[in-house]
Amino acid sequence: MPRHYHLTSALEDYYLSLAKESVISCLHENQTGWKRYGVKVAENDKEFDARWGNWYIAYHGTRSEYATNILTSGLRMSTTGCFYEKGVPRVYLSPSIEYCAHPRYAKPWIKTDENGKIRWFQLVFQCRVNPDSIKKIQYETLINDKYKNSVTVDPNFDNNELEWIIPGKEGVYYIKDDIICYGIMMRICDVDPKYLPASKWWQYTFRD
Repeated sequence: MPRHYHLTSALEDYYLSLAKESVISCLHENQTGWKRYGVKVAENDKEFDARWGNWYIAYHGTRSEYATNILTSGLRMSTTGCFYEKGVPRVYLSPSIEYCAHPRYAKPWIKTDENGKIRWFQLVFQCRVNPDSIKKIQYETLINDKYKNSVTVDPNFDNNELEWIIPGKEGVYYIKDDIICYGIMMRICDVDPKYLPASKWWQYTFRD
C-alpha cells in the first residue's frame, strides 16, 4: 500500500527526512534512483480507478519551491514555452520521467544534513491526464539540433512523443479538471544527478 503525504510549507525539512529514511545509490547502472510517495486524492483504489483509471500516466518536472502550490492549486498554465501557439495557455507533461528530470524542468537542489552529508534532490510529479485533453504530442525540444538524430532521451519512448501539450481555457490559471497530481517522485542522490547513467543525454542539450 503506498504511503500518503499531505505536504506543508515545511517542505525542506520533509525532503531531508526522506534522505534520512532512504538514501538511494543512484550510480548503480540499473537504478534510476526514483522513489514514489503517494498523494492522497481518493479514499481508496476503487474510487481512484473509477475516476481516473483510464487516464494516461504522465510526469511534470518542477522546482521545489513550486511543489506546495501545485498540490493545493493544480498545475499552473503558461503562455510561453513548449513550442506551441503563442499566447495560448497550456501545461506541458511527458510520458517519460527522465525527460522531466532535465534541470530545465526539475532543477536539482542541494541540502546538507546535520552530519555534513551533501545530498542532491530532484522532484517530479506523477500525474494522470485525461487523454481527450491532450491536443498535441510532439518531439522533444531540449537536444541540440546536431545531436537530434543520434541521442535517445529515454529508451522506453521515441524522442518524437516526449512532449504532451494540454491547452487550458482563457482566464483559468490552474488546471485541475483534466490533470491530477497523485504521486511525488523523488530522486535523492549523493552525487550531482548529471553524472547518473540515465542523465548522459543532458550533455547534448541546449544550455539555458
